[in-house]
Amino acid sequence: MLYNKHNLAVAKFAAKDGRHEELASVLFSKEKTAATDSFRLLEVSVSTTGNAEEFPRVDGASAMRGCSPFMVSAKQVAELKPKGAKSLPITEFVALKHLDDKRVEFLTTDLESAQVKQARRVDGKFPDYERIFPQGKAVAEVALNGKMLSELLKVMSELHEQVRVKFYGKEKPLIFECGTAEQKARALLMPIKE
Repeated sequence: MLYNKHNLAVAKFAAKDGRHEELASVLFSKEKTAATDSFRLLEVSVSTTGNAEEFPRVDGASAMRGCSPFMVSAKQVAELKPKGAKSLPITEFVALKHLDDKRVEFLTTDLESAQVKQARRVDGKFPDYERIFPQGKAVAEVALNGKMLSELLKVMSELHEQVRVKFYGKEKPLIFECGTAEQKARALLMPIKE
């Protein structure tokens, strides 16, 4: 199995307190990675461009082609960094190698050097988050520029962590508001026309 930087980035959304080990972990499966702190969740599908057969052998180890779902501490996942460059796409991945029911290995290489990191599998059951995602047709849907949204929310959340979002229609801007008794902020972001 091959995972890229987007799959590994879900570790940022795992619980930090460690009281519930499964919430402080990243779920790995052959289709996706996921992490949650019980207030927010991020799931990222496995890239279709990475082919386990193309990943070079690292210290005699090769990438697995599939895996049963398992969890690893988000702290250990945050330490994993693909070594490669865009000119060598296969090296932009971290490969997975199963050791046993208690451990896995993550392999990285830039074709000149390689690294193997062992990680302990976390016991327990990852939350059944699929049942929380709403089913059926959405009430409304709008496409936004993620970078612009992120920049707005970063500035606004420094003023106050609670930001209200107001939706006036598919072709209208989304309005964001936050503030304190001393200072308020208001922003708008135009949707992307599809």
